[in-house]
Amino acid sequence: MILNETKERLELFREMQLLPIAKDLDFENWLANFTNDEDYEIATHVLKFFIYLPDCMVNQLLRTVVGRCGYYFSNNDLTWTHDSFKTNCWYSFIQGEKKDDTTDSGYIFPRKLRDELNIPADRIVSFRQLYEMLETSTTPQNVILVDDFVGSGAQTDSAWNNHRFGHLDRTLYEHVASFHHRIVYAPLIANEIGLNRIAYKCSGLHMEYIYKLTQEYNLLNPNGLCWKGDNAKNAKFIDLLNRIAKAEGIPIQKGAHVNDMLGFGRQGLALAFSHGIPDACPAFFYWETATWKPLKKRSYHR
Repeated sequence: MILNETKERLELFREMQLLPIAKDLDFENWLANFTNDEDYEIATHVLKFFIYLPDCMVNQLLRTVVGRCGYYFSNNDLTWTHDSFKTNCWYSFIQGEKKDDTTDSGYIFPRKLRDELNIPADRIVSFRQLYEMLETSTTPQNVILVDDFVGSGAQTDSAWNNHRFGHLDRTLYEHVASFHHRIVYAPLIANEIGLNRIAYKCSGLHMEYIYKLTQEYNLLNPNGLCWKGDNAKNAKFIDLLNRIAKAEGIPIQKGAHVNDMLGFGRQGLALAFSHGIPDACPAFFYWETATWKPLKKRSYHR
């Protein structure tokens, strides 16, 4: 009875447009993966805590986080005005692990800057072009790196400290240390573990974000918002993930794999954007085989 009520409530939310259409978040087919009542109950419970950000919300959050960057620049650049967003600021993104990969989700946000925030196209540069622009500048530059999500922070750490482009063969950290450029990394949502890593590893990189996800949002945490100290129910959830992973071929590597059953880095998040779902989420949310239907297709990567 309770299980039927849950499904009816979700269907009502969809009719009222409080949930996205099926192709964006397909809870009907995803719930159909769970063939016994106990597993279905766990799945519906987890679904109540799933965070979905539609495109309209992503656009608004992007406007907000870019606006916050302006406060940082105005406090550190005496020439900064509101017009500087379009005349005295460069925009780029943190590059993914595969260089020059056009399927990287980072490419989505430069387009949004142009189309939603009306940032001139000549102020938006690729990650590689950013290095070339910084090394030829004779004065400190203002830069905003846009993104949707920070998970473990490993990618940002690598991009800031290890990637080298341009004639000077310098990292972004070295550019900032040498020429005092002002660079702000501005994701919409940031996991606490990623923020801690960036704060420790990425000297000179300023952070602005809208929402921070603490360990309370980790589905693997029995004391988090989902389970509220119910260790038995949390243990059933972990067992469910393990059974699904073994049956469907999901990697079981204690968070070391980008498609891990626990989510990369054991982040255990229940989160998706209109354009895809991060690898911080347990793979059973996005895994797709002949016998397993995804809640949200992981149509992009970082």
